[in-house]
Amino acid sequence: EKNMEICNHLSCTACGACKNVCSKSAISMREDSEGFLYPYIDESSCVNCGLCQKVCPANKDTPVSAATFYMAWHKNDEVLQKSSSGGVFTALADYVLARNGVVFGAVKNPDTQEVCHIMINNVQDLDKLRLSKYYQSDTKNVYQQIRGLLMQDRFVLFSGTACQVAGLYSALDKWKVNREIIRGGASRRLITADVLCHGCTSRKAVSCYIKAKEKQYKKTIKDYYFRVKTKNVGWQSGGGTRMKLEFSDGTYKVEDKASDTFFVGFNNYLFLRESCYQCKYCGTDRISDFTLADFWGVDSHEVPPKQMHLGVSVMCANTDMAKKMLPELSNSLYIEKIDSQKAIPYNLAFSQPGDRPKIRDSIFKRLENQNFDSVVKHACWKYYLKLDVKQTIKKCIGESRYKKMVSKIKVMVGKA
Repeated sequence: EKNMEICNHLSCTACGACKNVCSKSAISMREDSEGFLYPYIDESSCVNCGLCQKVCPANKDTPVSAATFYMAWHKNDEVLQKSSSGGVFTALADYVLARNGVVFGAVKNPDTQEVCHIMINNVQDLDKLRLSKYYQSDTKNVYQQIRGLLMQDRFVLFSGTACQVAGLYSALDKWKVNREIIRGGASRRLITADVLCHGCTSRKAVSCYIKAKEKQYKKTIKDYYFRVKTKNVGWQSGGGTRMKLEFSDGTYKVEDKASDTFFVGFNNYLFLRESCYQCKYCGTDRISDFTLADFWGVDSHEVPPKQMHLGVSVMCANTDMAKKMLPELSNSLYIEKIDSQKAIPYNLAFSQPGDRPKIRDSIFKRLENQNFDSVVKHACWKYYLKLDVKQTIKKCIGESRYKKMVSKIKVMVGKA
């Protein structure tokens, strides 16, 4: 077996389309030395049909649609508390499940820490698919499952990254599934939603982080969650971007959102998949029916204080199908059309991929040999220096005076 150059190695997103369409089951997805999935081929089974190269989204252009931007959140507080931001995914899932449909999304196995796509067909299992997973999801054979369900005239919701949606569409096209079923018309049965993606990291990077935290706290970590909301600190324009670590002794720790080394490294693009630095799915022209994101740039004066705590989403309706669904979705969602410029500046993926830092060349070798926290703090020393200065000023003048000072500076910069 060998690593198959189905597309340029740097362009491969591991969408899994090649694996799903291979009639000889010659392709498997395996982790490389950095922990990222790539296709491998069994040469004894391969018949050199070239279908894998033809289906690969990296080798061709994919149809996209212009996004229309909305601010949205679920009307049920319990759903919001369980969701990463505004609970829009739950509303889409409920829409499909109410039509005897099925929902595909990413789930994290707490034992193996593997993230993969699974199918659910009832509301009770929705919790498995909620919350964010920041590393590579294996789509396994779900495109084949979706094909079969669509041929049975079942409604299907597929939620994933934009590159995974591209893989699904490409596979369905190769199987010659009726385009009316998957992309338009009265017989439309497939609904797609991409989660606006900053990029994905690997299971290996997360494992290095967990190892460092176990050493720091001298406890075994049973499970972890990338996004949590608590009664004291909720979503609050990024307040929810905090790691929760659950220890085997029943205790837990919620890492500080500003200094947690995983999010500092992730937000500085230190250990993303190579294809993420040249992602062709960024921008306001989107591949899916819906695009879901956090509304980081929301003005706190435009929404109730309670909602700032519970979560606010950006929901982009990108196709006619999506726009036709809005009236019914409004039964469970608060939906308000917004100017795209309110959301774009705070979500880089609406404009371009993140820059690849030079240290990316050696970051995974460093993580193998050095403590995760030390590697990130060394790579992001400027960030940590600014954080230290900021915290020192707060101690000297107090939190409230610091906020007033920052507000005045923003006003002065705005006038300039």
